[in-house]
Amino acid sequence: MKTKPDVSGRRHVGVAEVRASFDPPNREPISLAFFARPLANLITPMIFNIGVTADQVILARLFIGLLALVLLALGGFWTSLAGLIAFSFAYILDCVDGNISRLDDSGNYWGKFIDGFADDIVLFSTPFAIGIGLYGANNNITPIIIGGVISVIALLTGTARHRFGFVREWMLAQTGPLNVEDLANLERFDSLRNNPVRLAMNLYCFAPWLILIPDNGWTYLGVMLILATGANLIWIGTLVSQASAVFRRPRKGAHAGRSANQRKH
Repeated sequence: MKTKPDVSGRRHVGVAEVRASFDPPNREPISLAFFARPLANLITPMIFNIGVTADQVILARLFIGLLALVLLALGGFWTSLAGLIAFSFAYILDCVDGNISRLDDSGNYWGKFIDGFADDIVLFSTPFAIGIGLYGANNNITPIIIGGVISVIALLTGTARHRFGFVREWMLAQTGPLNVEDLANLERFDSLRNNPVRLAMNLYCFAPWLILIPDNGWTYLGVMLILATGANLIWIGTLVSQASAVFRRPRKGAHAGRSANQRKH
């Protein structure tokens, strides 16, 4: 039975409506399918029914994520535990804002921009923040260096991903849709990186909890440096390969002058 709207005009929803609003993709990462999304579906009605918007959830997630980074950088068992809890809650909220935007059809481009910004800043800066926190425990700068390398490569992956999406949409707007060969090239490289991408997403969600192992964080740093960084390098490689295969269409520069033939006439 459908619920009546409250005085603000927004209807009240339950968990069933939240679940029905989402059509899950094939083989979603475990961190989303079995952790963040089920918990987000449970708390979305409470947030939605008091009138909170998707954009407000995104900003709250960014604030909580930045707080998590500070706590992780401070180090210490209890401070790090608080940081991990805040980090995981921010990860769950990433699904809540999507739920709300679908439920009230409020998605917008600002939300898409700030959502991706929050993802990149919080998720990809976490290894560096943890490295700073581990520096105090180890009295050794190596965790900062390793964490920094992991974070820089992750941020470069995000930059490559966003740049690819921007240039693709720009090319399509100027020259028309992709042809069959272009689509085949995209699909071929997508299939190569699907598993590494899922692995990276799972690691960025769950691996930070490895710092609770009493080994001064070396398990976490090793797992992230080998597996997550390896997955990101594969991701970058497939993006560059896709760009090389698809972005070969000719274009005229925005500041190009007249050609030699045009100057003759």
